[in-house]
Amino acid sequence: MTTIGYIGLLRQNPRFRRVWAAQLVSELGDWLNYAALMQLARQYGGGAEMAALIIAIELLPFPLWSPVAGMVADRFNRRYVMMAADLLRAVIVLGFLLVDRPERLWLIYVLSALQFSLAAFFEPARQALIPSVAQPEELITANQLTSLTWSLTLGLGGFLGGVVANAFGLTVAFIVDAASFLVSFVILLGLRDAPLKPVSLDAPPDTGFWVAIKYLLAHPVTLAVALVKTGISVAGSGVWLLAVVYGQTVFPVGRDGALSVGILNGAHGLGALVGALTAGWFLRQRLNIAWSIFWLFVLRGVFFGFWAGSVHLWMVVVATVLITICGSLLWVVSTTLLQRLVPDELRGRVFAFEFGALTFAMAGFLWLMGRALDVWGWTPTVTVLATGASAFLVAAGWLVLMGLSPLTTLSAAPPPDKSLGEPDAV
Repeated sequence: MTTIGYIGLLRQNPRFRRVWAAQLVSELGDWLNYAALMQLARQYGGGAEMAALIIAIELLPFPLWSPVAGMVADRFNRRYVMMAADLLRAVIVLGFLLVDRPERLWLIYVLSALQFSLAAFFEPARQALIPSVAQPEELITANQLTSLTWSLTLGLGGFLGGVVANAFGLTVAFIVDAASFLVSFVILLGLRDAPLKPVSLDAPPDTGFWVAIKYLLAHPVTLAVALVKTGISVAGSGVWLLAVVYGQTVFPVGRDGALSVGILNGAHGLGALVGALTAGWFLRQRLNIAWSIFWLFVLRGVFFGFWAGSVHLWMVVVATVLITICGSLLWVVSTTLLQRLVPDELRGRVFAFEFGALTFAMAGFLWLMGRALDVWGWTPTVTVLATGASAFLVAAGWLVLMGLSPLTTLSAAPPPDKSLGEPDAV
């Protein structure tokens, strides 16, 4: 199968280029925002549980809003949905500037919930829009590039967020984040509408969110693929919180450990970057995709074990890179397969379901991890080992699914067109 390169895709496809550029600037600002919030919480006395609660509040809007967000992405112009989310987030992020004393810490929770409620509408619309602005032969490269961009912004934004917060304070990070959403809005403003056929507002009841659930239940292979990212959340979402804990308390560097947190965020981004760069090669190999997914989860468990034995910051950096290489490969593979397996008229709702499931799992496990560290008395090492054990449990669960459904027939090759009533064509 022939695919286009990154540069060729961006040169030849101006519509995808705009979607990609909007993602680039908004996500770069997001990671600056994340680093600033973590330092803001610690500055006013917050510990691991508070950091976990902030992350959980940022994640919970995805499952809570997913039924509505999926229908919005399938019924309305997806570009307009993304633009509205950008404009409103630019205003909301500036509200973090009001948090200047402990009595106003509650604003972090409220504003984070509002910001990521809008992200819950933006992300399914963006994911569902990609197959409409990219040709079939461009889809693997498009997904690689979007994952690569997320990785780059995670590494660069997370690192710069730590550096900026350490050197210049928090205000600059929040202002840059707000500006990034405005830039994304302007970029999308110039995007020509994709050839979508939105569902009429007077459509019959079977066009609601639950038709996507029925579709997934009738297509077990597609359902399994849609739950891969949930497995990533269960078997590694703790990397976010563990980077804060290890950076601030175990191997602190800089003011309140801001620099070491930035370094670990950068390592996370580097690993995701390497994974995204190799995903195209991975998908084009004659590999059994189902078994590959199993072994990637196993490797994540092994690398968490290496992290638990780390005695220097550089060892944690290496472990983080290896863990996120596996996660990035799993992310690109599952996204590409899902975009190919699901028909356009359901794609927004299925991606909303996927994001809802993965963020619900992530928020729950992060909250439990925060409780374990601050209330139950777990050490960072024990917490890392428990996270590694969860990766092995997910791998075992995937192995069971392989025995119950035809997952071993999964292929990276595009399936033929199918209607809602046809079985999975994999």
